Amino acid sequence: MGFFTKYAIYFVCLSCATTALSKDIVDKSNIDFVHYQAEITPNFINKSIDGVVEITFTPQVQNVNYLSFSSEFKRIKSVYFDGKKLSFSVENDLLRVKLPASLKTIKTHSVKMDYSASPTQGMKFYDDHLFTVFHTNKWLISHNDLSDKATFDLSIKHDVTTSAVGNGTLVSRKKVGNTLLVSRWQQNTPIPLYTFDFAVGNFEKQSIDTDSVNISMLYRQEVRSGLSAELIEKAFKDVSDMLLFFESKAGFTLKQGYTYVVVDGSMAQEASGFSLVGEMFVHALQTDKNENWFIAHELAHEWWGNSITSSNFSHFWLNEGLVVFMVDAYKQHLFGEEADKNEMKVAIERVQRAVKENRVAPVAFKMVIRESEINHTMAYSKGALVFYMLREKLGDKLFWQSLKQYSLSYQGQSATTQNLKSSFEEVSQIDLTEFFERWVYGPEIPTLDL
Repeated sequence: MGFFTKYAIYFVCLSCATTALSKDIVDKSNIDFVHYQAEITPNFINKSIDGVVEITFTPQVQNVNYLSFSSEFKRIKSVYFDGKKLSFSVENDLLRVKLPASLKTIKTHSVKMDYSASPTQGMKFYDDHLFTVFHTNKWLISHNDLSDKATFDLSIKHDVTTSAVGNGTLVSRKKVGNTLLVSRWQQNTPIPLYTFDFAVGNFEKQSIDTDSVNISMLYRQEVRSGLSAELIEKAFKDVSDMLLFFESKAGFTLKQGYTYVVVDGSMAQEASGFSLVGEMFVHALQTDKNENWFIAHELAHEWWGNSITSSNFSHFWLNEGLVVFMVDAYKQHLFGEEADKNEMKVAIERVQRAVKENRVAPVAFKMVIRESEINHTMAYSKGALVFYMLREKLGDKLFWQSLKQYSLSYQGQSATTQNLKSSFEEVSQIDLTEFFERWVYGPEIPTLDL
């Protein structure tokens, strides 16, 4: 069993696992949202944006006769469908667009909307930088299906003294008058909507060249952040090694560069092609080299979360529990056994705290749940423990072969817990039904005596 042989695993049963359905349930959307083209102008003073977004979509069922989007935080100015202006209604934070005729399947259409927004969620404004975070539909008129990925073309109009970062590749920077720039980013590989993001600010830049892609770090000036070029270089010195480690476990490399945007506070959030990490964490890393979790965690999401995405929130542990486990595995690789034990102890403590507070739930669900119903401790920490146990059960060779098979099979796609289980069973030739029913779909709580 390799490094696991010195540890004994014990289990605390809170209640018996319930009999489960034979497969996961995933709701299918009536519409496939294919592409977004957006033009965004942020306003630092008013903490608002002006935006135009054109969405290309294809109906998946016959007779689609309306579109609806969240209008929360937004003022809708106009709506065009296939180039023709339409009337619309807004009620209870819902924008509803009545189509001129029922749509048929196969044919592709577009809807274009002009709007302004003053979001207090999904976007953060500071006097010298701003960024979007996770809840895309709070600042961009967009759908909210976790598994329905789309390509993204984003133009950001910003001051010439600032830098901007978005998803994909920077394809142009054009000056508008004497004071403004339009930076255009194109993301040509479909990505989940929650990873549609951008940041603008007065940033300094450091770069790391690796064998495969360029890694950049954007950070505020030292007088603002307390971070010098030397401190940034020291903090992110292991990123090249992280990249190689995750590529080797997933079986595929990143197709484009990656950027860390270091922002005020304690942010740690992945986007596609970049992540937002807090200055507080970077400062903590200066005094404790083991506090590099946030750098590894957000980078790992490029494979597990951004490329391979949970089909819905019932399987959110495939995004987060797996990445928490991968950070633990990387720390074992970089620092050794003690770091591995410490990471698992943190997960155990969080789960035990949840038990005391009666916040216990399965890791995954066979019915569809809403985002608000996610038990984050179970998805993150218990999820990581489940992967730890699965590695113990299969041994290193079969475990990593199985993870690579899963990763390669669902690269660029969405996955369910049953997809993960099938990949591991195919490689290991071991029936994992009892394991998954007990520890993933059941409420039992594992504890590891390290």
